[in-house]
Amino acid sequence: MTKWIAAIAILLMVIGPIVVLPGHVGAQGTITVIDQGVENQFPDGLRFHLEAQSASPIEEIRVYVQKLGQSSRSVYRTVEFEPGERISGEVLFQSKTANEFIPTGTRLSYYFDIRTADGQRLETEPQVLVYLNRGLDWDSVSDGLINVYYYRHTNRSEDRANQVLEVAAETYAHMGPILGVELTEPMNLVVYSDYADMRVALPPKSRVAAQQLRTLGQAFTTERTLLVDGSSDVFVGDNILGTTAHEFTHLLVADAAGSAYGQVYTWLNEGLAVYSEGDNSEFGRYVNTAIRNDAVPPLASLRTYAGTPEETLRNYGLGHAVVRYMLDTYGEEKMTRLFATIRTTHNFEKSVEVAYGVTILELDNEWRESLGLSPRELSTPVLPAFQAIPTRRPTPTPAASAQQASAPQATVPATATQTPTSEPAPTYTPKPAPATTAPVPAAPSGGGCSAPPPGSAGQGLPMELGSAALLAGPLGLIGIAAMRRRWR
Repeated sequence: MTKWIAAIAILLMVIGPIVVLPGHVGAQGTITVIDQGVENQFPDGLRFHLEAQSASPIEEIRVYVQKLGQSSRSVYRTVEFEPGERISGEVLFQSKTANEFIPTGTRLSYYFDIRTADGQRLETEPQVLVYLNRGLDWDSVSDGLINVYYYRHTNRSEDRANQVLEVAAETYAHMGPILGVELTEPMNLVVYSDYADMRVALPPKSRVAAQQLRTLGQAFTTERTLLVDGSSDVFVGDNILGTTAHEFTHLLVADAAGSAYGQVYTWLNEGLAVYSEGDNSEFGRYVNTAIRNDAVPPLASLRTYAGTPEETLRNYGLGHAVVRYMLDTYGEEKMTRLFATIRTTHNFEKSVEVAYGVTILELDNEWRESLGLSPRELSTPVLPAFQAIPTRRPTPTPAASAQQASAPQATVPATATQTPTSEPAPTYTPKPAPATTAPVPAAPSGGGCSAPPPGSAGQGLPMELGSAALLAGPLGLIGIAAMRRRWR
């Protein structure tokens, strides 16, 4: 596959401490834009500023910001300034909390809306930028739709970025037809050569978890971006290529499901992601033990993953085994139809029946029989596993009087009941404890799939990280020290 350095000018807008954009400097009626720009204050957010003049006093200025991903919704912030005929004002679009978080690699579009006392109004031309850590020498490689951002940390940094691009493109070529996905909008992958740089880019809750665990990768489906740990050390090994395939598949699954992504059961989401990696032998002993002991949980109970780290490892393997059975038995076309149906019905169980002609319970029994296990009683109701209802991460808006931008809203069929979609959970691997450490404050439950340090037998993690965190979202890969394979 041909690869080239993508000289993306918008990247330069955000990597320096202060950037002034010429943008659309013009006039409408009596309003003239003298200057506009944005200052990257990563990780706290972006500070927008505007200078304008008008024959009539300028009374209100808003900056509308849209994350260019799956959502078409824009939100605004009111620019602070002293009203007058010539003004200069600014406003901070924050990225400090879970509710105001901008993932690294997010493409953002923004414009100013200026209004005067006599009713004049001017909207500036939209500008586009990519939000990245400041102070790093960012570069990129691209195949046109998949962009990989990296910075020169070692003489291997560019080679690693090209490897990530190749794996992402191969994953798309492999999984795209299965999921019925044809990319039309770019996806961004951000490679961190130093884990310290990646840690500060994680969501607030994940930063707390990262004090005890190592995040290998994290996907953000709404923003169509993912972060991947491109560093390598003796403890965690080299996981960049497997992690890339896994997390990129989650982005493709989100594209395939669209606004119904929250309806996709975790066993299918994670099973597809593990399937995309190729070599998955590390799950084998957990799956074999479950089959040997007839301790395979019903598929209907695996809408989300909960339980001990060992149970979660088992569930990742079981999800992969079911996905492989579905593809081997029914073919790829049925999986493609499944996701096409999910997009319209917003009902996972109904979509399985439409695409495969069987209920989830019947599919479960077919798969069990293929393993030599006895079928379950179809009349017996299956109680789902304990679930933590994920909280929708709202896009920051002003008070209730906030108005929508001119961009159309994403719509959901009126008959569909939506399950709020949680932020994707990161890929975690345990981090070795230093000889002496300061006490870690208690943290709220964060997103992420966690595994205990070697030798801990699942007892080394607090409940909120080792169990509740597993419920926070459908995305993520169980990261353990044994997972040191390279892409094959």
